[in-house]
Amino acid sequence: MPIPALIGIGLSLLPKLPELWGGIAGLFGKKVPDTIKDAGKLAGEVSDMIRKGEISPDIQVQLEMKIMEYKERIQELLIEEKKIDLESKRIEYDEIQSKNDLEIAAYKSGDEYVARTRPMILRKLFGLVCLYSIYAPLCVIAAYTIGLPTAAIVSFTEMIYWIGGFLFGTFGTSYLGYSAARSLDKRNPNIKNGNGFLGTFMNKVV
Repeated sequence: MPIPALIGIGLSLLPKLPELWGGIAGLFGKKVPDTIKDAGKLAGEVSDMIRKGEISPDIQVQLEMKIMEYKERIQELLIEEKKIDLESKRIEYDEIQSKNDLEIAAYKSGDEYVARTRPMILRKLFGLVCLYSIYAPLCVIAAYTIGLPTAAIVSFTEMIYWIGGFLFGTFGTSYLGYSAARSLDKRNPNIKNGNGFLGTFMNKVV
């Protein structure tokens, strides 16, 4: 059966309401929690009992009455949690805004590298390609040096080739696609204002 709203809220906040621990534990014949963790376990056990219909209507009414005694405190805790949630969202928004500001600055930059490779994914892919170019040959040489079986070396080399093809192909396709979109945007800046497929694509890529 579903847990009544008031009981559900009270049990979810039980770890923060030590004044309720003894009353609820005694109501269900449980040991009074000594720690916040134990209070959380008690809340979980009581919630499970309610869902399974293992408590009588009388006990449920008593539970609601005990929680109602601390209604004001519960409201205070809910407000505090809401403030924390809003502050977290504000910080997240500020971080996103900072990233957007950096992207805008990069877009307006006169530096050809920054202007043409604005998306971070391209820069990261380029870094991976550079690392691959350095370490892939070293890995193959190391495989020969430590004396791996020929079959293992062949399999390892094929895997290295496959990874290289994937990296170079992904980077090349991404860079060429973005460069083409940027070139098209420079020739006709108003194209992004269109409502068709090309306009939507340009708004997402450029």
